Amino acid sequence: MLANFRRWILLAAVLLPAPRVLAWDSLTFDLPSGGRESLWRDALAKRWDGQIEQKIEGGRVDVVTDRYAIEVEFPHKWHEGLGQALHYADATGKKGLLAVISYARGEARLQENSRRQLEMIEKLCVSNRIKMVVLYPRRPEAFKHRPASRK
Repeated sequence: MLANFRRWILLAAVLLPAPRVLAWDSLTFDLPSGGRESLWRDALAKRWDGQIEQKIEGGRVDVVTDRYAIEVEFPHKWHEGLGQALHYADATGKKGLLAVISYARGEARLQENSRRQLEMIEKLCVSNRIKMVVLYPRRPEAFKHRPASRK
């Protein structure tokens, strides 16, 4: 009887998919989801006691802490952000970190396509030894689109 139970447990462990556990760290800020990147950069620097806009050869690091060289970027520009985080890590000798600004107010509100995109970014960050952190807004979009100018 115990042998059959063990076989069923083993079979279930092999056949049933493991639940996805979010591996990336996340932080929530009292910022609007449509806030400028500089607002996010400044809030992250304040929370982690970092310096902003540190000059390096070939650019400026968004945030530098005692441990990390951080690029803060919106999801649609993650390609640039990952490249910059790699460059910043190399230039500073610190661990590179890509902080991705989410439009969703928390992990529970991520849409499936956004979750898949973050998983892909995370996979590339891990393979390039870059840490990834997702920044979540506490407030809904407060961004006002400017009307198209008339000539």
